[in-house]
Amino acid sequence: MAARKSTRLLMWLAALGVLLALLVIGGVTLFMWEGGPSSIASTPSGWLKLELQGELLDGPRAGGLTFDPEDTPLSVSELAAVVRRAQDDPEITGVFVDLDAPELSMATAQELRGALVSLTASGKPCVAWSKTYENLSYYLASACGEVHLHPEGVPLVLGLNVTTTYLADTLNKLGVKADYERVGAYKSAVETFEELAPSPASVEMYNSMIDDLYAALTEDIAAGRGRSVEEIRALIDDPPITATDAKDRGLVDQLTYRDELVDRLKEDGDGTTAKAYAKGLRADWRGAEHTIAVLHLSGNVVDGDSGGGGLGGGGGNIGDRTVVKALDELAEDDDIAAVVLRIDSPGGSALASDVIWRAVRQLDEKKPVVASMGSTAASGGYYIAMAAREIVAQPGTITGSIGVFAGKFALTELYKKVGLTTWTTRRGALAGLLRSPDAFTDAERAKLRQRIEAFYTTFITKAAEGRGKTPEEIDAVAQGRVWTGRQAHGVGLVDQLGGVDLAVAQAASLAGLPADAEIGRSLLPKPQLFWEALSESLENASAPTVQVSLPDAFGPELSLAVEQAFALEQMSSRGGLLALDPVIVTVR
Repeated sequence: MAARKSTRLLMWLAALGVLLALLVIGGVTLFMWEGGPSSIASTPSGWLKLELQGELLDGPRAGGLTFDPEDTPLSVSELAAVVRRAQDDPEITGVFVDLDAPELSMATAQELRGALVSLTASGKPCVAWSKTYENLSYYLASACGEVHLHPEGVPLVLGLNVTTTYLADTLNKLGVKADYERVGAYKSAVETFEELAPSPASVEMYNSMIDDLYAALTEDIAAGRGRSVEEIRALIDDPPITATDAKDRGLVDQLTYRDELVDRLKEDGDGTTAKAYAKGLRADWRGAEHTIAVLHLSGNVVDGDSGGGGLGGGGGNIGDRTVVKALDELAEDDDIAAVVLRIDSPGGSALASDVIWRAVRQLDEKKPVVASMGSTAASGGYYIAMAAREIVAQPGTITGSIGVFAGKFALTELYKKVGLTTWTTRRGALAGLLRSPDAFTDAERAKLRQRIEAFYTTFITKAAEGRGKTPEEIDAVAQGRVWTGRQAHGVGLVDQLGGVDLAVAQAASLAGLPADAEIGRSLLPKPQLFWEALSESLENASAPTVQVSLPDAFGPELSLAVEQAFALEQMSSRGGLLALDPVIVTVR
């Protein structure tokens, strides 16, 4: 006990030292920022600088960490709202999109691009610059009237590909067998671990999805650049590979060093950054007459509490206990007129998804709920969304995947290879159903099959109820099949195509608010203050989190597959069914 107290005291002292260092650095940074030379961000008059680099968050995460709630990073939907506000602001000359290798999905690019297209259509200029362009950064930049590239920059607009990695032979060599049962011809969540190549159904699905994504990519670029789709596809098939060639062939408009472009834009005033400008937007939302809550649900759906962010880092997950509590509080909050559920999730625990589904339905009985889909809202993510009164998705959202599976990794042969032995005694014929390291017996497999088929029936029945269709109609577009948002809209799984702005407008309309009413937003979950996170982390210091990953040298596909395998085993070991997207689709 004394040793534990001493350890905790040392951790508190270390944390205090880190805090003092941060405060000193923060003070010096503030002094340098306020006392240094003027920059494009010093005044609100001039160009709005939209600096996009690294990971762009879909929204606040459970356990997100901050010193100041007003100083949290801007989400993708907030960036889009900033652009829309600037569109009508006479102090803003135009928008400068400064691209520095942002991590974009098709849906997040469309969220931002829609706002830029609207800005350009209004007559306000938009200028984009980057050192290099790849598919999605160029797709975003093509919404602007001017596209600039570094004079020695690299244009890499090469088209799309979808790659899946298969580990069945690798696992076999290790003595591991993925032993899963699934419902749905397209429910290929565990094909990565069971097969050497995709099934014919999966090949059909992947080709259909990439055809639709490629069509959207080339159609939108063509519209933005004033070219035909055929011309854009010809550029992609025979791509310019140098900056000069990119300019000569019309992929970009000018070759410019960034400082030259910034100096030119400064002629209209020093301008402001999106982060600084967003403070006015957030103040507008707080002071609005009516408020729509936007609750962000990001990550795998799990039983229990949400997690991620904070001092422990991580991408977070959607815990049913945490979400139900938040939904219950929103139901009782008279200041909230309606709720938008912003979902970015491939699914996870089928049971947790159903628990959240029920809470969403109960909330919708008191005030309107609209689902807004981010990059992915598939399987368990779609399960949650279908409880809402309306569903809005981007054309490039990955959704659908109405199906279910369950099982485990059988480890008996691995144990033999490494010399590990186990001894078990049981009472009950199926006592080792999901706990035994052995492969399923016929009796165990039949019982598991019975359970997943029953849940699949529940899934399509509730989807039919939410979508105003019959279970048979839903089954025809279900079977675990993944759709793009545009495809899902075509088969009736989604109501409208658009982003958070559209979802908020729909929620306000369903709540009966006047068309000209001032609508504010309350973004949830609220970020956690540093002091709260520090206290919780120190209290839980005896329970560290272990993350399994491979070095980058093994390649992103293998690293991702290994991480997925461990996550799948962790979720499966809890004994529940999984409503999980069959594949992580990355547009490259």
